[in-house]
Amino acid sequence: MPPAIDRRTCLSGLTAFALAAGPARAQTGQAQAGRSDTLLVMEKGDRSLSFYELASGRRTGRVELPGEYPHEFAVDRAGTRAYVAHYGVKSSTTPGPGGDAVHVVDLGTRSLARTLACAPFRRLHGLRLDAGDRLFVLSEDRDVLLGFDAPERAERPDRAVGTGGIKGHLFALSRDGETAYVANILSNTVSRVRPFAPAEAPRIAATGLWPEGNALSPDEATLYVANRRSATLTALATEAMTVTRTLPTRGDVVRVDCGPEGDVILANFAEMSLSLLDPALKERAVVKLGAAPVALARHPASPLAFAALEDDRIAVVDLEGPRVQGYLATGREPDVMVVLPG
Repeated sequence: MPPAIDRRTCLSGLTAFALAAGPARAQTGQAQAGRSDTLLVMEKGDRSLSFYELASGRRTGRVELPGEYPHEFAVDRAGTRAYVAHYGVKSSTTPGPGGDAVHVVDLGTRSLARTLACAPFRRLHGLRLDAGDRLFVLSEDRDVLLGFDAPERAERPDRAVGTGGIKGHLFALSRDGETAYVANILSNTVSRVRPFAPAEAPRIAATGLWPEGNALSPDEATLYVANRRSATLTALATEAMTVTRTLPTRGDVVRVDCGPEGDVILANFAEMSLSLLDPALKERAVVKLGAAPVALARHPASPLAFAALEDDRIAVVDLEGPRVQGYLATGREPDVMVVLPG
């Protein structure tokens, strides 16, 4: 285990971290300017969305959600609502019908506000908001991308378009919401879908075996796709939908994150590490985590990343170090995370 981390002030000037190393919950710290950032964490095994104060590591709130295994979620631009996809099964390889609803959480009152019905579309997993807060949700069992134009008041989806693949699990979304790129783990393809141009057929590219984690470059000209069973990372030109580069990975990369400067983080599940790549995709460092990562998030204003681990912890990673600064203990099966600035 790494030693207990030093106190560190985020570049935002708002948060000083005082996380304890090891499995114990973070010790009490002090936040600068009387404010602190909050890490919003999906705890699948506890069917809850939890709020953690980063200055102390304390869980300050918890919203219990209906049904088993809620999973992917996104937060609107104002930080007032979170939209949570009810996946309904433990993982992509788990059989079963899965869930058919999106839960809306009021982040101000920290309560479940309402539910969006999506039946007959089930196994809702990938979920994104565009820059205008339009909501897009991927149905894994029907291979359909659902759209809600005003999700804060919608009752049902406003649109549904086929993905052209089989078992779409995750997708990337252009900022304007006009284009989605769906990773289809059984057809071993990536589909480009235009939600607002339903007559345009999906454009398909083969990237490797079992594509899953993916991320757009800052200019949205390249999609990075991790192919778990091929142990490769593919760079896909989004306009032509052609592979421009393929390079080996450390194996079983489950998530990909691309930063605003074009640097890339790969979550290596089998090796229990993160690979930090420069914008040219050269590996500059490997950070050992001590447990398998399942999700990634970056702090929006500091060189910190968060990796949710299989052993019910979150690793706080200094990307400049690079090293694990410490761990934050969570509820059961932490997964997707979002930083809410203080």
